[in-house]
Amino acid sequence: MIPWVLAMMACKPDVSPNETAPPDDSPSGDSGPVAVVDEDGDGFPAWWTTDDPTLADCDDSEASVTPETERYVRPGTFWRGGGENADTQPAREIELSPYCVDRFEVTNRQLVTLLEERAARGFDNVTDDGQTIYDFDDIDDHVPERIERAEDGSFNVLDGYDDHPVVEVYYWSALTYCADNGKTLPTEAQWEKAARGDTDQRSFPWGDEVPDCSQANVRPTWEGEGANTVEPCVNDTVAVGSYPDGASPFGVLDMAGNVAEWVADWYQPQYYETSTNVDPDGPDQGWDGYPADQPSLARVSRGGNFATGYAAIQVFTRYVEPDWASSNGLGFRCARPLTPPS
Repeated sequence: MIPWVLAMMACKPDVSPNETAPPDDSPSGDSGPVAVVDEDGDGFPAWWTTDDPTLADCDDSEASVTPETERYVRPGTFWRGGGENADTQPAREIELSPYCVDRFEVTNRQLVTLLEERAARGFDNVTDDGQTIYDFDDIDDHVPERIERAEDGSFNVLDGYDDHPVVEVYYWSALTYCADNGKTLPTEAQWEKAARGDTDQRSFPWGDEVPDCSQANVRPTWEGEGANTVEPCVNDTVAVGSYPDGASPFGVLDMAGNVAEWVADWYQPQYYETSTNVDPDGPDQGWDGYPADQPSLARVSRGGNFATGYAAIQVFTRYVEPDWASSNGLGFRCARPLTPPS
């Protein structure tokens, strides 16, 4: 259990399947009362009966899914892009259908559960098509792997790191984890809306205030004189949910710093100039210009990590990642597509 979660629990509404909610609780904006539905009996109404992300149940058939684990992102527009980088222009309003997003990044313990389940089905640390899920062989940085293989072939998390976000995973690792849990990776647009909210053009999940170490696990500054000598807040990952003051408007945590996050899209520098304004899902193929000395196609990560500065953790900043990459500062969270009941 993440230590502070109990103190942050949303108040459960007193609902029953036959109760009706006020007219303005309809996420579609329709007039008239909406019947409150709580099929799994967890005390939270189904997402299509409320647009309050602290109450909406993203999977009303599963009691383990609550607003403490996934947050509902209501349909409508938000402001995508901004800043001075050419690849985040033009900034404009984008419309998205409803979806849910994990409140926390996927942890080491959660990935070990996946590895164990897949190994039992004959997929030992590989995807269905044989790609490696966890990079046990990474030796290109000073941070040791947080998941180890025992002599008997089992998977173990290093003491103290169960609730830290998993790193050293590939794009396809994230896809596999999300798919095995009935979810997807968020698109860039979905990630940015969940981080930014839908009411303003803020630069960080909490607003426009440049962060300090109470809001995010990050290098407090990066630009200007002496930038490379400024120490990160922790210089390592920390347990997910450790920075409640850095929550996004939808109550999603750790969307700035700690670890960067894979998103679903390929990366193209000029994509924002040509993308649709409704449910954009990225270009058809990745840019082939990064890194120049190694053949690859470019994917995208968002949010920055514990060693990056405030410019990198702005909600609109796009990070370029080789499609074959893993990193000690790169993890992921999942999103849940939503289809209204017929």
